[in-house]
Amino acid sequence: MAILGSPAHSSPRRILFATDFSACSETALLYGVGLCRRLEARLYTVTVVSAELTFDAQPPDPFYLRHSAEKKMAMIVNSGVFQDIEHFEMVKEGFEPVSQILLELIDILQIDLIVLGMRGRNGLKKLMLGSVAEEVLNCAPCPVLTVGPHVPPKSSSKLKLGVILCATDLQPGSERVLTYALTLADEDAHLTLLHVLKTSTNSHSEQIKIKAQSEVALNQLLQLNAPNSSPLLEIQSVVEIGAPDERIPKVAEDLHADLIVIGPHHTNHPRISAHLPWAMLHRVLSQAQCPVLRV
Repeated sequence: MAILGSPAHSSPRRILFATDFSACSETALLYGVGLCRRLEARLYTVTVVSAELTFDAQPPDPFYLRHSAEKKMAMIVNSGVFQDIEHFEMVKEGFEPVSQILLELIDILQIDLIVLGMRGRNGLKKLMLGSVAEEVLNCAPCPVLTVGPHVPPKSSSKLKLGVILCATDLQPGSERVLTYALTLADEDAHLTLLHVLKTSTNSHSEQIKIKAQSEVALNQLLQLNAPNSSPLLEIQSVVEIGAPDERIPKVAEDLHADLIVIGPHHTNHPRISAHLPWAMLHRVLSQAQCPVLRV
């Protein structure tokens, strides 16, 4: 397989953190601030007061909603979490979907990286309400870092990305995903390249086929990491068999990974996809015990 070449990535300089003031957003904020300190980047913190969030017969007073959002934003600023970084705060309003308002901001502010908390809704609630984080992730023109409900809070001043799992489908562009992961990694980081092979049966012929595919995939992983070899960076290549939405979070848990990096997730219907609780991407994002970066 020929891996397409990609230019070296510069570190993100403008990071957008979108919050709904939930617990997962509080955790995501620590990662956003930590990345800004590591990368000397500017942080834009935004919350959106949108009519789309209201399903009641009598919607709440929009002035109350904005006042409440401004009050909560002021509490974040006064907490001192933004110490030593350049930061700006915004409360946006509109009748468009929240994801659309955020995507417009990404373009206006020329954002390099988005940080979002993810509640991890499942079942009927996911079908009804969907996920703003997944809508943004499916449409954003820049990398998106999601922080799911099982990710523990970390000190923003001591954010360490020493163990990174880079899950790849080995399609053209995989090198770009790996290169971006390396821009965020610690100098002496341990990076694992993972490819998951799916199998549907346990028949003898299927096992022979999977074994041959595993050997091919392992060679492709080795070719992928060869240009990025460094005496300070430890890279290993792993091929797993099973469902990607199960194996990726499990391997990350076993490695005690600080970050999962995945490639593009293409969909022709991003808003519909964000309402599907059985979608592979949703299950990876909601089950992971560390942040997930989609490049």
